[in-house]
Amino acid sequence: MVLSNKDLSYREVVANAVCGRGSKYSQTTYTVRPTNRPSTIGGCWVMNHTCDADLVGDYVEVHGRFDVNVWYSYNSNSETAVAKDTVSYVEQIALRDLDTTADRDSRKVDVRIIQAPNCLDATVTGNGSEILVRVEKEIGVEVTGQTKLLVVTCELADEKKDEDFVDDEDDALIEEVEIED
Repeated sequence: MVLSNKDLSYREVVANAVCGRGSKYSQTTYTVRPTNRPSTIGGCWVMNHTCDADLVGDYVEVHGRFDVNVWYSYNSNSETAVAKDTVSYVEQIALRDLDTTADRDSRKVDVRIIQAPNCLDATVTGNGSEILVRVEKEIGVEVTGQTKLLVVTCELADEKKDEDFVDDEDDALIEEVEIED
């Protein structure tokens, strides 16, 4: 079927769509100060991670926090304890493919944790009174908002009826089906 320009018209459709996305991997070192002078590290883990995000210009700012727990020995490896510290972070994530035409009032930021904060290593510092903890994480963000799509619409010259779409093979298949009581 050939369409002429007189058969074409345009419509604007308003839809919620992803209008920007980005991600960031980071490794950060935090300092934990235990109450006792550590001899060796027995283990380290990260838990209770929370975060939220705001759109700031052409990037997303993620504010988060989590607890760092370090199990260590002290007193010449004769006793153990756990040092706990809550740390905060701010990550600025650049957006790619940011659609600046999307309605600013309708924009919403969604945060996705790709790699939850995880302890890579923990070491006692040179003076022996602090523990350095290296943590990795990866965060993804998507910005959604209302945007307008321009779509082409057209009038069909020959409008088909529903019975025109059933062919002979369909009729044969329907006859083969038996309904059992």
